[in-house]
Amino acid sequence: MANPTPFNIDQYLASSGTPYHSLEQLTGGIVNHIWRLTSPSGSSKIIKHGEPYAAANPSIPWPVDRIDFEHRALKTIPAHLPADSQIRIPEVHAYDAEQHVLTITDGGPRTLMEAYTDPAIDIPEYGRRLGIWLRGLHDRTKEVDVGDNGTAKTSYRHAYANVSVTASSLELDPQLRERVDADFGSLLATDDDCVCHGDFWPGNVLVGEKGMMTVVDWEMVRRGCGATDVGSFATEAWLLDRFRGKRGLLGGFLAGYKRGGKLEEAFVRRVVMHMGVHLAYWPSRVRWGDDAETRGVVGLDLGNEMMRWATDEGWRSWLRESLVRELLD
Repeated sequence: MANPTPFNIDQYLASSGTPYHSLEQLTGGIVNHIWRLTSPSGSSKIIKHGEPYAAANPSIPWPVDRIDFEHRALKTIPAHLPADSQIRIPEVHAYDAEQHVLTITDGGPRTLMEAYTDPAIDIPEYGRRLGIWLRGLHDRTKEVDVGDNGTAKTSYRHAYANVSVTASSLELDPQLRERVDADFGSLLATDDDCVCHGDFWPGNVLVGEKGMMTVVDWEMVRRGCGATDVGSFATEAWLLDRFRGKRGLLGGFLAGYKRGGKLEEAFVRRVVMHMGVHLAYWPSRVRWGDDAETRGVVGLDLGNEMMRWATDEGWRSWLRESLVRELLD
């Protein structure tokens, strides 16, 4: 791909007549360009701009309709969300569909992942509230249309389709990984139970003042199976608990989600499978510990075990001893 012409945010704001006191480009975004705009009055907003490639690597094509899907989700979903004065999604202030610019509420400078070690934060309670909120999202959006987000489905399938590469590099069972992709990864294309956030993890939860949390980055929103949202957050919560202080985020989250009522064993099996795939793929690319710890997490100790048991005929009995046993009666 040829070097793209960079988007000039200063010219864009000037042409739209948007006054501001300061403009800070935020780091950490992989797909979009993101800024925090502070107005002359001192209030702040977030501006997201999408190009048809990944912001962190312009050589990677990425459909720009992701901004359209996020805008649609932010306008559609609030009417269906459970009432919670301390968890919200961003409010849309403006959307320029032609330039792919979305201006939304600023949820604060810290993610839950960054705030995890803050002793002033009751981590199990934050996890419990997020679990209750996510269950409400899944239960209340069974008939809500958010469009057919093909990019989200393809992106979510990526870990399933490529986990066999990880298996080879770590000398794990590649046949198991291929079976996991064929039997479970394939379901992502046709799952249609409810609205899924699509990238639900502590890095997409902003922590504000007085316990307020904002669930952000809805560009991977899709119709699907809620077990994938649960599995993604549960995995990252377990990693935080394992490597950042054992503060109980996973237990709180699972207990909160379970409060919504009985869950079918098949649903919990999907949670376990998604956790296994997540552990077998992502920690090999995002470092949490040394090589021995990575091999333990990705391989024999957890990721491999979860996928193996989830495909075993005796998976029902194993669920009772698994990390997600709190989801069962």
